[in-house]
Amino acid sequence: MQENWQSVADALRASRLAAGLSQEELAERASTSRSTIQILESGHPRKRISRKMQEIAAILGWPNDHIDQLLAGAVSGPPAKSSPPANPGAPAPRTDLPFAVAHELDTGDLVDAKVIELEDSDARIIIVVRAAEGATPEQMSKALEDWKRMQKQIIADEKALGRP
Repeated sequence: MQENWQSVADALRASRLAAGLSQEELAERASTSRSTIQILESGHPRKRISRKMQEIAAILGWPNDHIDQLLAGAVSGPPAKSSPPANPGAPAPRTDLPFAVAHELDTGDLVDAKVIELEDSDARIIIVVRAAEGATPEQMSKALEDWKRMQKQIIADEKALGRP
């Protein structure tokens, strides 16, 4: 079976344009370079579907198997806008964060979260601690204890640097 990489490239380009994104904007959302987007939109055959290609497809709202279907010739073009989401109960994908960060924020059981205000700045650091999806109470407790130890180390490091 011959895989149709040009079909994938054309669909990626069409989805990007339909979303009103430049190659640069899509690259920024995907935490990659513009040249990566250009290469993906070129249609050159590949050995496999890369993780980055999957991330970009997810950012564009494609179902998980759409690239496979394009390669097999089972579908053509980007997915229809009216198609239902793959997981109707899932929150809408975050497009203001790199895919890897958004994925991690949505994966696993929440253990704790902390916002740290940076001195002399309006900036802040946000820490989210998650255990594995479906973690047992023991695993959650272990993750919380690990996080508490890390917090103590952070505080000790700050004191050593002369910060309050």
